[in-house]
Amino acid sequence: MRALAIASGASRLVSRNAQSRNHGDFLLPFPDYPSNARSFVHLDARLLPYWHTLFDVCPGLLKLDPPDGLNIFRGFMTWAYRNHPPLNWTYYLSVCRWLLGSRYQAQITEEHVEAFMSAAAARWINTDDSQARGLVLAWRGSPDWVFDWKVAPRLVPAADGEPEEYPPVPWDFAWCPLSSKGGSGFRRWLPIP
Repeated sequence: MRALAIASGASRLVSRNAQSRNHGDFLLPFPDYPSNARSFVHLDARLLPYWHTLFDVCPGLLKLDPPDGLNIFRGFMTWAYRNHPPLNWTYYLSVCRWLLGSRYQAQITEEHVEAFMSAAAARWINTDDSQARGLVLAWRGSPDWVFDWKVAPRLVPAADGEPEEYPPVPWDFAWCPLSSKGGSGFRRWLPIP
């Protein structure tokens, strides 16, 4: 049997009616984002991994909220608790969406978004087990896209020519797995959930 510790005050966030009919819902496979606002006052060991997912990937965010980024971090944690972004490769793109809709939106630059897109691509490369050799990520707000490739022995020579023309990005963020280097493996843009 597994014991779960619930932060004090968390029960106030759920109505009594919802508590009585959904006893096991807290075991759903969502990330364990802390719900207690007092947890956000000082960084404790539970929050450090989330802090690092923001500021290690994009240290430039600290300049938007000096000296330690706590206001950005508190806003992000509140949003993460409500929205439960998945902890897969799309996590970093979820962070971008939050930043682009936050009160810091006017200060977010292409470099900030590119840092999170690069982190998402690297995570995809390290976790994907499909036959795709790479991927391309695009953001509607930038003409530059992020390409990343898996490291694998070449069994068949690949065409490493000039990338082909890509259609416009139909969503805020889009991606496509690539079957070969050089862009010739592009099929169509896929939405980021």
